[in-house]
Amino acid sequence: MQKYKDKSLNIEERIDDLLSKMTNEEKVGQMLQVSYNTLSKEDYEKYKNLGIGSFLHVLGDEADDIKDRSEQTRLGIPPIFGIDAIHGHCLLNGATVFPSQLAMSSSFNRKLIHDMGKATAKEVAADGLDWTFSPVLCIARDLRWGRVNETFGEDSYVIGELGKAIIEGYEEDNLIIACAKHYIAYGEATGGRDAYDSEVSERKIREVFLPPFEKAAKIGCGSVMTAYGTVDSVPLNANPRMVREILKDEIGFDGFVVSDYENVLNLVTKQFIAENLKDASKLSIEAGNDMSMNTHEFYDCVSELIENNEIDIKYIDDAVRRILRAKFRIGLFDA
Repeated sequence: MQKYKDKSLNIEERIDDLLSKMTNEEKVGQMLQVSYNTLSKEDYEKYKNLGIGSFLHVLGDEADDIKDRSEQTRLGIPPIFGIDAIHGHCLLNGATVFPSQLAMSSSFNRKLIHDMGKATAKEVAADGLDWTFSPVLCIARDLRWGRVNETFGEDSYVIGELGKAIIEGYEEDNLIIACAKHYIAYGEATGGRDAYDSEVSERKIREVFLPPFEKAAKIGCGSVMTAYGTVDSVPLNANPRMVREILKDEIGFDGFVVSDYENVLNLVTKQFIAENLKDASKLSIEAGNDMSMNTHEFYDCVSELIENNEIDIKYIDDAVRRILRAKFRIGLFDA
């Protein structure tokens, strides 16, 4: 038996062994998530065979098909299946649908919200999926912003406490991975415009917006999603101060960071801080993002960056280690 398959070893030892066996292409594959419902049949087969790290919006039989194929790849690394189970597994007909977060927060009942998270985890896991993009830890202080109902409200303490409760419910039995989002100050966008610049100081971030994420990090939340918006005109997906220095190094978040949908592409097409997708991929990784959501060109771009020695391999290894850590923690290698 290979060491990384040995359940008697600790997780970091297993990751060390697996990382030592992976090619650069296999590492980059772990850093990409693709959306199943946007793939052509040809691309679907391509990404299955590449051993991509994560698939989005897969349900039921398709998840089984992808898992079967992953077992046939060279190292048999399982994918993570992500789903928007944000108030129950509500994309699946027949699953339990709970109130939105704003309605949940009206209860001020940590135990009830914990139990909602646990019930959701059971239904998501029963459908063969592993990862929910919840909870939203954004703070709703501008009612013009269109996503107020997705939040736990306007109070940083309440958001932190209820966010902690639902994360513990999701992850209590290691059934699924939670994802705290959107990091950071996303709901404070200027003029209530979604995915826009947040004109906030670092002091304001530390006093108001960071505490809920710090609580999530301290209880071991498996993942964090970076926001579409910007802080001081720097996109969160390319902001090493906010992501690598504060989130990872300072408050000790040891899960993995995923970009929001096509957020690497947005650095080129909407935010105009990268000339091309290769530059955007490099900026995103160096800033501290570990997985790119549905920017398919990311795979080829990062592979080229490594081949040409244009990016330090330490950033790749750190990203892959964090993704593998999440997979080992929920037992994907031991199913």
